[in-house]
Order: sequence, then C-alpha cells, then structure tokens
Amino acid sequence: MRAAAFVALIVGVALLVGSVALGVRDQTEKRRSVEQALLNKAGDEAGQLEDYFARARSINLITAHNPAFRDFYAAPGKRLDKVRAGGSAIRGAEDGLAYLEQLYPTSIGEACFIDRTGPEIARYVRGVRAIVKDLSPDESGAPFFEPTFALRAGQVFQAKPYVSPDTHEWVISNSTPLPGTGNPAAAMVHFEITLASFQRTAAVAAKQDEIAIVDARTGRVIVDSRFEQHLGAPMGEPGDRRFVHLVGHGETEGSTTIGGHRGAFHRLERTPHNANDWYVVAVQKSAPGTLLSDAGGAPLGMAAAALALLVLGGVAFRGSRREAEESERSRAAEEARTADERDYHETQREFTEIMQITRDEDEAYQLLKRHLQRSLPGSDVLVLNRNNSHDRLEPMTAIADDSPLAAPLQAAEPSSCLAVRLGKRHERNVDQEQPLLTCEICGVANDNSTCVPSLVGGEVIGSVLVQHPFPLDEADRRRVAESMTQASPVLANLRNLALSETRALTDGLTGLPNRRSIDDTLKRMVAHAERTSTSLAAVLFDLDHFKQINDLCGHEKGDEVLAAVGVVITGALRASDFAGRFGGEEFILVLPDTDRAGAVAVAEKFRVAIAAIEVTGVSRPVTASFGVAAIPEDAADSTLLLRAADRALYLAKANGRNRIETLASHQFEPLDLAPA
Repeated sequence: MRAAAFVALIVGVALLVGSVALGVRDQTEKRRSVEQALLNKAGDEAGQLEDYFARARSINLITAHNPAFRDFYAAPGKRLDKVRAGGSAIRGAEDGLAYLEQLYPTSIGEACFIDRTGPEIARYVRGVRAIVKDLSPDESGAPFFEPTFALRAGQVFQAKPYVSPDTHEWVISNSTPLPGTGNPAAAMVHFEITLASFQRTAAVAAKQDEIAIVDARTGRVIVDSRFEQHLGAPMGEPGDRRFVHLVGHGETEGSTTIGGHRGAFHRLERTPHNANDWYVVAVQKSAPGTLLSDAGGAPLGMAAAALALLVLGGVAFRGSRREAEESERSRAAEEARTADERDYHETQREFTEIMQITRDEDEAYQLLKRHLQRSLPGSDVLVLNRNNSHDRLEPMTAIADDSPLAAPLQAAEPSSCLAVRLGKRHERNVDQEQPLLTCEICGVANDNSTCVPSLVGGEVIGSVLVQHPFPLDEADRRRVAESMTQASPVLANLRNLALSETRALTDGLTGLPNRRSIDDTLKRMVAHAERTSTSLAAVLFDLDHFKQINDLCGHEKGDEVLAAVGVVITGALRASDFAGRFGGEEFILVLPDTDRAGAVAVAEKFRVAIAAIEVTGVSRPVTASFGVAAIPEDAADSTLLLRAADRALYLAKANGRNRIETLASHQFEPLDLAPA
C-alpha cells in the first residue's frame, strides 16, 4: 500500500510540475500573441496616418493648381477691392476652398486662401464662407506662415498641432505656395484637419485596447483614444508622462511595458517639410494575467488519485495544445491580413502620387485603366466621360470593334449608364437574377461588371466600367471606389485646363480659331509643305461694306452676319483644310496640297455660299472679296504667303468687290523675300 501510495504521490507531483511548466509556456505564448497583435495595431494606425499625410499633400497640391486662385491675382484691381466686390475673381477661389472642404467633410476645420503680405483673401469654416469683416488682417504670425512661403511650388508644409484661432480646436495644418505666382509665391492655399478626427479614428481602431499618438521628441500625448477632444481642451490627459521613456531611442518599432501594461509602438516614416515626428502606441487595457489565470488553472491536491491526475493532466495538455495551435493560426491570419492591407495602401499610394503628375486627360485615363487592371487580374476596364455639353457619354480608353459595348456606346447619353444616373456604384452578376432596371451599357456585356461614377463636387462627370470573370469581393470593391475618389478631382482639373486652352484659341462669336491659333497652325502647315515639297494655298477674304451693315442695322445684326459666315465656313470646309477669323470681318482659309488654281475654285465655292446668306433685319446683300496666293507659285514662307494673299485681296476690292483675285494676272514689283 505504501509503495502504491508513493507511486501515486510521485505521479501526482510529476503531473503538478508538468502543469506548472505548461502554464508558464502558455503564459509566454499569450504574451507574445498580445505583443504581436499590439504591434500590428500600432503599425496599421501608423500606416493610416502616413496615408493621411500623403493624401493631404496631394489634395493640397491639386487645389492649389485650380486656375481660379491665379485668376484672382490676374484680375484687374487691388486685392482688397476685389475681395470686397465679391465678384467672379474671388468667387472662383471661394468655390475651390468649398470643394476642398467637401473632400474631408468631418475632418477639415477650415480652408483658407492667404496673401503673402499676411491677410486672408478667403476662408471657409465647416462649409460656411467667411464675410469680409471676419477675414483675418494678418496671418504672418501663424506657425505655418513663414515655413510655407519658404517652399517652392509643388511642396507642402505640414505644421505641428496648434489651437486654431478660428475654430478654437487643436488642428494640424497643410499649406502650399500658389504655383505660377513667383518665388516667393503671391499667396498660399491652406487647410486645417482637426485632431478630434484623428481621435475618432483611433477610438474605432482601438476596440479593447488603447491607441495613443505621441510626439517622438517630447513624449507628449497628441491623441488618446480614451478621451474625446472638445473645443479648447488640452491634448491627451494633463500631465500624462507614460511615454517619456520612448524619447531618444530612435527605434522604428518594438514592444514595451507602459504603466504595468503591455504595449507596442511604431514610428511614422519622416517626410520632407512635415514638422510632425510621431509614435503610434497601442496599449493593452487589461493588466497582464497571472500564471494561474493564463494557464486556466493548475491541478492541485491530486496525490491520493494518481490515475485521476494523469487523466486530468492529459486533458489539460491536449486542451493547451489545441489552444496553442488555434493561437498560431489566428496570428498567421492576422499577419497575412496586415501584409495584404499594407500592400493595398502601397499600391494605392503609388497610384495617387503618379496621378498627380499626369500631363493631360488621355494619360490620366490610361493610368486609371492600367492601375485597375493590374490590381484586378483578368479584368477589362473602360473609362467613360461625360462631354462638355452633358449630352453624351463617350469612351476615353480603347474598346474593341467586336465588343458588345461598342454599339450602345456609339450614341450613349449619360442616363444610359445606371451608375451615372444613380450617382452610386452599380453591379451586375450574370449568375444572379437580373434587376428590375437593366443598364443600357453594361447590361449587354457577357461578364460580371461593376460600374462606379466619377463624382466631383456632387456632379457626375463620368464613370469607370470594370468587367471581371468572377464577382468582386469587398476589398476589390473598395479598391475601385477609392481609386475613383483619388482620380476624379485630377480628371476634373485636367478637363477644365483643356477646356480653358481650347477657349483661348477660339473666336467666341464664330466658333472658328482665332488669330493666335491661325499663326500657330499656318507656321506648322507651311513647314509641312516645305518638308514634303507640296503646294499650300492661303485665301484671305473680307466682307464687303461691313461697316455699313453695322452703321445701318446695328452691331448686333453685324454680329449675326459674322456668326452666319462662321456657319457657312464650317459647313463648306474640307476635312483637310483650316479656316479661322483673322480679325474684324476678315477671314482666312489654308488649303494643303492645293495650288493657286485649285484655291481659286475653292474660293469661288465660298464666295457663292456667302452671297446666299440672308439675315433678318439686314436688307443689303452680304458679299465678300477674296485674295488667293500659293506656295511655291507666289511665296516661299508663311509671311510672304500672307502678304501675297493680302495684295490679291486689295485687288479684289479695288476691282469692284464680290470677286476673286490672284497676283498672276497683274504686274507688281517682286515681293521682298525678307520678312517684314
């Protein structure tokens, strides 16, 4: 009996020692798991903050490139007078600030347009435009002022947190000098993000833990997920010095003990002109467990029943092993999710940065297509754009002739696309029951499709249609939506710039190219004729007695006559020819691969067409006189070509008007071959 009892006691003691050792191992594994989870959480939040700074820089630069800000300085008058007048010069800049606030509707405290001498030109605070008397007369003492004006165009200064004098909240500012206005710039575009918005984000991410944003140089708490930040309240908890031990270490990330709790930290990557050097610290709210609590209880008092101790120890061992395996699987899944999220943010950040430097709309459209097709293997992407007249939806990237989308897109209206009509994402799954209303465009496709509208300032300017062999998961939907959110303001800005350039080269009354466009085109066409050894003709024509039409019928009727001539020219022009309004009532035709005789024939067709113009209220006939010259028959370069055509036009007027003349049948002194 003693021997049996001794054996039972020995077995019981052995099992007890084994249980203690197992508990120590479980406690160590749990501590490692907690530290890894905290490190992942700190790294994720740091990545989001780095993304914020990158997005804020991009949005600041896009806004500063809005031509309305430069137009304010280009408009005549003194700065203060233009602000007080409240006209188009300042409204355009205010609209740019209003749109900036729409990008961060719950985060931006205010957006400002500030002159180099210190006064505010315009300000929006939470969607409300500041009246003139409320504008600050001098912002030169603000912490962002001098550093911003020390930058070059295309750079952004991000200041340390400070209390905004307008909203009385803790904020971080983003400021960039206005491009194209000298160095230093004439003004800056500036906006403030509230630290309260960072706290809300941190509170959501924290869940059962605590997240703090800490100044890496002082240990001061910038944001604490436990406390909501109210107007005027101090940052963090007063006197909070838990993180001072992190100062001076210089480590990028690691684990630590903070106030008896386990914690992990991750330092944000430093970027140029960002005054903020931060740690993100994740702290476990609950206190570290004991050996007994982490192990789930140790077997005690089992000396009298060896067999029971063995069974209980075996069950405890198997249970601990299953828990360790589950913990390992959970940790591996968390690491994989973190890696995927970092890859997602990296590719999106690359896309956003490249998007900012695209030179024109076509390059931006192609970049958006390549980015989505690379991110969604097997997909086909089509970018659609709403034209300037808002009556057509046009494909801006290539579409195959045999694609089922080709036919409906030949005459598609914006309302043909359900995503454009609804202003939100529209999806089609070929394996599911079709919806009540079928999209006229993607409804004919053979694959699954996802269509996302391009929204700028509440207006739909187009959409992107993604066809994919399998339905998208939530991560892929997020990628498409966020890519469009980043691309839309860039596309809108490039579109506005292209429209402005077109208008600058077009005569507003006739719709024909103006003198500036004529000069550029003529030089280009003459150079081509010289390279190819082909002929080129110029036809100058002038409306006869046009001053009498203005004097007798009024300038309004004169404008109608000029507009009618523009319609006649546009309708009769050959595809290869060029026409423009030279100035006043004088027009020009440039005809490639056309000799003098051919140009006379073309001029005759236009002469007859103009003579047939009838304008209500204009009693006298509308006629024109034409002068024709050609290279190489009459001149050798663009200057001499125009001079020869002008001499022929003079002959036509001198010989009775409503006729066509060349220099071939008249004796003139030779043209000076040197340009006038």
